[in-house]
This record gives sequence, structure tokens and C-alpha cells, in this order.
Amino acid sequence: MQKLFPLQGHSPSQTGPTNAQRRSSSIPGAAQSPAASSLAFSLLAKCGRGLALAFLLLFANVCVSQAQTIVERYGQLRVSGNRIVDKTGTAIQLRGMSLYWSQWVPKYYNYNTVKWLRDDWRVTVVRAAMAVDVGGYATNPAAEQAKVFTVIDAAISLGIYVIVDFHVHDAAAYRTQAQTFFRAVAQKYGASPNILYETWNEPLDVSWANVIKPYHQTLVSTIRQYDPDNIIILGTGFYSQRVDEAAANKVAGSNLAYTLHFYANTHNSGLRAAAQRALDNNAALFVTEYGTTDASGKGTVNEAETRNWYTFMDQNKISHANWSVADIPESSAALVSGASENGGWTTSQIKQSGLFVRSELRAKYPGTTTTPPATGTLANGRYRIVARHSGKVLGVAGGSTVDGADITQYTNSGATNQQWNVVSLGSGAYSIRAVHSGKAMDLSGSSTADGGDINQWTYSGGNNQRWRIESVGSGYYHIVSVASNKCVDVPGASTTDGVAINQWTCGTGSNQSFQFVALSAARTADTDQVDAGSNTSVYPNPSQSTFTVRELGAFTYSIIDGLGRVVDRGQGTNEVTVGQRLAAGLFVLRVQGANGVKTMRVSKK
Repeated sequence: MQKLFPLQGHSPSQTGPTNAQRRSSSIPGAAQSPAASSLAFSLLAKCGRGLALAFLLLFANVCVSQAQTIVERYGQLRVSGNRIVDKTGTAIQLRGMSLYWSQWVPKYYNYNTVKWLRDDWRVTVVRAAMAVDVGGYATNPAAEQAKVFTVIDAAISLGIYVIVDFHVHDAAAYRTQAQTFFRAVAQKYGASPNILYETWNEPLDVSWANVIKPYHQTLVSTIRQYDPDNIIILGTGFYSQRVDEAAANKVAGSNLAYTLHFYANTHNSGLRAAAQRALDNNAALFVTEYGTTDASGKGTVNEAETRNWYTFMDQNKISHANWSVADIPESSAALVSGASENGGWTTSQIKQSGLFVRSELRAKYPGTTTTPPATGTLANGRYRIVARHSGKVLGVAGGSTVDGADITQYTNSGATNQQWNVVSLGSGAYSIRAVHSGKAMDLSGSSTADGGDINQWTYSGGNNQRWRIESVGSGYYHIVSVASNKCVDVPGASTTDGVAINQWTCGTGSNQSFQFVALSAARTADTDQVDAGSNTSVYPNPSQSTFTVRELGAFTYSIIDGLGRVVDRGQGTNEVTVGQRLAAGLFVLRVQGANGVKTMRVSKK
């Protein structure tokens, strides 16, 4: 599109293994291992159905349901004729938003913005528009590339697609820089199915045959040295409008699509006719940028003509990204001035164009009954919270019951100060309260600063004690403060016992990623207390020698092996040491005290 600087919208084959061979396209499941199946039959034969069922329940994995991400659903995209298709060969359509020129509005090039667009706007693709000239990559390559890589990392973590855009009108003048940039992207991210390359945003009124096509051919060859099959989207003449010209003289290669841009007040049925000619000539199109306004990014919002374009794109399965996620004084910009860089925008912070586009995205995501990936769901109950990077658990330091006590990571002991009651408060928010004290995980002073303290405090129900538990895949979650929109973080990715957690801007580090291990009759990992209401615990677990069993008052215990045989039994009061004679393996510990029977799994190393 033709635009005005500096606040300008944006207008203006190789061989080798495929990514499908280099990356697994399967989605992890919950298949039962042969050993587990063998154990089940052995138990049924030797112990009877009741005991076998109880034993299997103890050894079952807890699966917290997560919505399937769009990348898990569609997988590796490719071009087939004039359509973009998914891993099954079915034609698909991505819908999303484009960020603004990276050097002028960099504030939204971050994880939180991308996540909010995914969860609230329901985008399936985001476009990182890396500026090249006018203070962009050509003069500040490290800074601009880092912005784009941040968006790519966020998109991969969140399970959506990302367009990596070389955002310039005269890319042929920056051919060497383009090769350097796309080589770096392909080497680092080429094995990820999330990536879509856009090698030239909007060529000007220059020759397709003599300028634009040779440039694209060079960039295709560069990318294909490292990435054999992610889609490359090729800009077309006169601000990416002459798609019919490109379709009649295609760039050589596979999985190539052609860029079409429109602005509703400037482009209408005439440009759609050119697009139809390109489709009829078997060219796949991708609208990497469109506006609801004039091509300048200004003017009135033309909802009626934009709807005509939506109909055309839907009919032809053409993916699209709206210009732009920005809070500048352009009517095509989605946000009002000062809208947060971390998302969380209310409707009063979104301008007319943004509200119109958001409504379209939310209505059509993703064209089927599949629900959008968003906040994870946990059943109300008791959990141990395990840091992904260290394997250590969150707990209240020293078992303190006073307000303000630190929450730290520590090696699991099984004590109740390392256990948390998680309760849904509605609207995707949860309270997280320490079992031993009943006090809540609390963001001190409702701080919005990186490094803000997180401790325990008497529950009040304030936003600083409300947390979103958001899936990052593979059974791990971000714990995000409703008050600040920042993530629970183990500082410096430390693996040391006793390090106090705080909050930090959400990112992709494993020190912000946590597993919620349910403490109930169905278990995961090596666990201690099973019954959510009991005072029973066992530690250390796993152990290389003995276990200490604690139960209030007098109790009896028995230890059962994998074949259902009682291999140890005894009694004690308040505490007893057991397991001296056990061989290495997994066992069930059964404790009967004044409050009933409790069972738990123990591991001898």
C-alpha cells in the first residue's frame, strides 16, 4: 500500500531432508507402556480385579486438558496448487494481525502482546514487520533482528504461525542484508513449522521479470539451503497488487505463495479480479497486510468493502493479517494512544478498525468448532507446583504461617508447605493457597514492576492474589498475575534451594514454566501425600535408603510391590522409618491411622 513516512502503515530447487522428516508431526498422547500393560495383567491374575484397579489408579498419570494449538492442529503447511494446505492436505486459512514497523512502534514486539492476540483476538498468525531502511535493519541489524526473534519465540511457544517480514519498498537495494537476515532466521528456526517467510513486503512500480523475480529467486535459494519446506511468500509489483503478473511468470521452487495487499477505501473489485486471475493461473495468494482504510493508513474505516474482501478471501481460502497493532494516530491502527504493551486491552482502548477486525477474528476462529488455545484449565484440588528448569517445587519458606513469608523453590520434601490448593475464581483466574497455612500466593503491593515480590498473605480476593494458569505446552504452564499480567519467575533460572520467586515479563524461559502435579488417588511423578485431606507424608521420596513416614497419632503401615505382595509392614506413632530392606523399585505405601486409610507411591532408587 502507498503510505506516508514516518508514520506509514506499510505499503508501500533444493534437495535434502524435509522439515516433516526433521520434525515430528505427531501430538504426544497417553499411550500405555508395555510394562504397564504387563503389570495390569499380572495384577488381575494374582490379586483380583479390585486390588488391581486400585493399584493401577495409583500409578496412572494425571492429564490436565489443554486446547490444541493451531500449529498442533495444522502442522507443517505447504502449497498445493492455488491453496495453502495443512499436514493432511486440507486447504486452510490463517487469520491474524500484523505488527507495525519495528523501528517506530517496537513496544508490541513481545510475548505478552502476542499471547493476548492469540487468546483474546484469537489470531492464528502474527506478522513481525521488520523495518529495513529509515533506521531499521540496514543500520541497526542486531536490535531489529532481536525484536523479530522475540516475536518468533513467542509464536512458537504459543503454538501459532508467524510471518517474518522484510519490511521495505526497495528490497533489491538490500539484497545482501536480506540474505544475511533470512539465513539467520532459517538456520535458527527452519525446523519449526510455525515459520512463514516474507522476503519483500511491497515492491514499487518496478519490473517483475528484471528486478523483483530475480531478487526472490536469490532469496528462495538462500532460505532453502537451511529450510527445505516452510512457505515463502513473495511480494508482487506495485505495492503487492500485481499478483496476476507474478502468476504468469512464477518464481521457481516449491511451497511458494504470492503477496496480495489491499486497503478497503482504495482497492475493490478491480484488484479482486486481478487476484482471481492469479488464482486461475494456479498461484497461491497470501494477504500478509490489509487495511480497513485508505492505502495511506488514514481515512474512514470502510467496513462494507472490507466485508467484501472477507467474503472473497473466505471463498478462496486466502490467509490474511490486518495492519496494524499500533497506538498511533492512523485510523488503520488498532489501538488508542497509550494502550499497554502487554495486551489486556479493554474495548475502550481499541479503535474502530481494531474492534471491527477483532470481531471478525473472534467470529471465525478457526473456521471449525475447535476452541482457541487459551488459558489452561485445572480441576480444583491440591497440587505440587514444579519448576521446569530445576525440578524443584514451590513452597513457603520454613513452613512459616506469617503474612509476607517468602515463596521459594526447594527440593521436594512432601511437606504441606510445598502443597497448594488451587481453586477456580471464574474468568480464567485461580487462587493458589498454601495447604499448611491457608494463605494465598500474593503479588506484594500489586506491583507491576519486573522483580516484584511474591509471598504468602491472608486471602483477600484482590487481583494481586488472582492468577491465570496458562498452558505453554507439554503439560507446563505460566502462572500469570491478573494484577500485572506478568509471570511467576525463578530469578536467573537458579537451581539452588531457597531462591525466592518473583514476577517478570512473560517469556519463553523454562524458569517461568511450571507443572501442576495433582495430589490425589491418580498421580504423576514421584509423590508423597496422596489423600488431599490427610496429615500423612513420606520423605525423602524417592529415596536411596529409607523413608520417614509421618502420621498424626498411632498408625499401621504396609508396603506393596508391583505384583501386589506385601513386602514390609509395621506400626508407629507420629513418625517411623521404613524401607530398609526394600530393593530398588516402585511401591505402594498404605498407612492406616485415626483418620482412615491413605495410600501413596514411593520410589526406592
